[in-house]
Amino acid sequence: MDITQFIPDIGSGFVIGFVVGWAVKKAIKVVAFLIGIYILSLLYLAKIGVISINKEAFSALLGNLENSILVFGDKLVGIIHSFSFGASFLAGFGLGFKKG
Repeated sequence: MDITQFIPDIGSGFVIGFVVGWAVKKAIKVVAFLIGIYILSLLYLAKIGVISINKEAFSALLGNLENSILVFGDKLVGIIHSFSFGASFLAGFGLGFKKG
């Protein structure tokens, strides 16, 4: 078995992982900003009396969202492990996420 046959998989996995990690971090930042603006607008509207916020239902919604994210993360880990270049993909993803 020649080890050089795995070099293209390792290199491409790393590059793809880096790009995906960088893009995911940027997307997370945009989504966090939009969610923050949305929540601030809700709080402002509640303060001036335009809307009323059911705090118990809002807390339950955030708890459900957290569980959904954890389930998605578990599925994503399973998908990444199924790739032949999973290790280099994860290394590139980690570096791209850190640099992004």
